[in-house]
Amino acid sequence: MFVPRIYQVDGEHWPSEIIDRHPLALLTTNGDDVPHATHVPVIRPPHDEQLVGSELLVHMNRANPHWAALSDHDAAKLVFQGPDGYVTPSVYHVEPAVPTWDFVTVHLTGTLRISEDVDEVLSIVTATARTLERRFGAGFDVDRAADHHARIASGVGAIRFRVTKAEAMFKFSQEKDAEIRDRVMQWFEDSDIGEYADLGRLMRQFLDRPDITAPAAAG
Repeated sequence: MFVPRIYQVDGEHWPSEIIDRHPLALLTTNGDDVPHATHVPVIRPPHDEQLVGSELLVHMNRANPHWAALSDHDAAKLVFQGPDGYVTPSVYHVEPAVPTWDFVTVHLTGTLRISEDVDEVLSIVTATARTLERRFGAGFDVDRAADHHARIASGVGAIRFRVTKAEAMFKFSQEKDAEIRDRVMQWFEDSDIGEYADLGRLMRQFLDRPDITAPAAAG
């Protein structure tokens, strides 16, 4: 992924935040004619503080032709998409101006370990359900679904994705001065369009750091 320096982030805290907040990723691997691509839920083991070198937990429907194309040690990529939104030039209050799109995305490169072992499948499916229910759910008791998980496990494949490289692009109007950036954030925060409000809050959280004081140098 090409990431201009102005939109790069230091460290792994912010990419990890996006993965945890937006755990549905696009898993891509090489195919004969075009890449295989499947959206999959992904969780990070709770005690892995570093992305690079960690193993992420993934599962997939074995009826998916993508599953049949996977092998141990295959190179793969996971793409996580955070909130995004259109920036209208009208919020800049300067001319000339052009529209753009602000967004955040995280790309992880890694290798796969494939498993059809029922116990490992159940372990990964249960861990995923517990994690996502804790973050986004409404108090569902995952243990109540244990028998159902066991019945459907034969149709599910487990994947451990070992991260070898992490890239993130936080395109949050950093090329603008602080006053214009603030108007962009306010535009998103006040919007009722899709996930714009979430984008605005994330922009403010990210940009209101002490090291962000002026337009960063492009390059």
